Amino acid sequence: MLVTAPVVTGETPVHESALADVAGTRLADAPARPGVPAPAGPLPDVAFAPYVDLTTPPLPAMTDMADATGHADVVLAFVLADAEESCAPTWGGTTPLTDPAVATRVAGLKAHGGRMTVSSGGALGDYLETACPDARSLADAYAAALDAVGADHLDVDVETDTGRDVSTRRIAEALALLQHERGTRVTLTVQVDGVTEGLSADARRLVQDATTAGVAARVNLMVMNFSYEGAWADAMIGATRTAVGQLERIWPGSEPADVRRRVGVTFMIGRNDMDMTTTPDDARAVVDDARGNGYGGVGFWSLARDNGSCPGTEDEADDCSGIAQEPWAFTRIAQGFARPS
Repeated sequence: MLVTAPVVTGETPVHESALADVAGTRLADAPARPGVPAPAGPLPDVAFAPYVDLTTPPLPAMTDMADATGHADVVLAFVLADAEESCAPTWGGTTPLTDPAVATRVAGLKAHGGRMTVSSGGALGDYLETACPDARSLADAYAAALDAVGADHLDVDVETDTGRDVSTRRIAEALALLQHERGTRVTLTVQVDGVTEGLSADARRLVQDATTAGVAARVNLMVMNFSYEGAWADAMIGATRTAVGQLERIWPGSEPADVRRRVGVTFMIGRNDMDMTTTPDDARAVVDDARGNGYGGVGFWSLARDNGSCPGTEDEADDCSGIAQEPWAFTRIAQGFARPS
């Protein structure tokens, strides 16, 4: 819970940190570290969840994953503004939040004990974050999407490499409202530019604005589609570690172990949008590194691609990984994140 209620007046509210043992924050009797700490508050508790693409038909039969692997937690992607570019949230800009096909699949996963995360943004379409004119309307749009599937975890995936103009302050203020009013758990999914570059400039700005607004959040690093040399697994791990170092500098008042607990890592399975390919061995290396470093979670894009039905394809496909693999191979690997070494 936040210590003070956010006041949205066009300026970001300033957070006053609580000296409480909340999701890894420091205890009241522990010596304080100098500098700004990561905000206290409710953090995501899902260790692994693959993204499910609800924007590209046909919809995946998500219960097939649960039946085959026992895993039922997913990230539902993506909530966007409707086709009129208004502040009304939809799945993919066209599908109503109450769409029966989506509702049926969500109910099936919940029957298996699954937990839903709602993801807003993504690489394509019209952003709510741009269409909604202020923090209050954006918070209400987020809340409507969460309520549609009975979720308390929101993932905001702001990708600005396509020339989008978004207000990170507006997003931060909306998230502060949600977290104060509803206890919403927040993930910020952000771009990573490379092994040496780490977080993009916009990613750093979003994390800093969320920190100023007092939003407790997991920072989910997209380690995909950047230039690299050498082995792809090493590049993904190296880029993650660079970004973690940057987060430690943004939150110098937090213990490094707490910063790592607030980090998620998401990779793209199989053939990526660019020339790289994430093999099962690559995924295993990333997952093992995340577990060994005490990160908070892992994920991948996307569930419908976790099969080997199109080996050798030259281009990234929506419904297969493009490599030879067993069905659910990446899901089974990522499940190991929550298991001891």
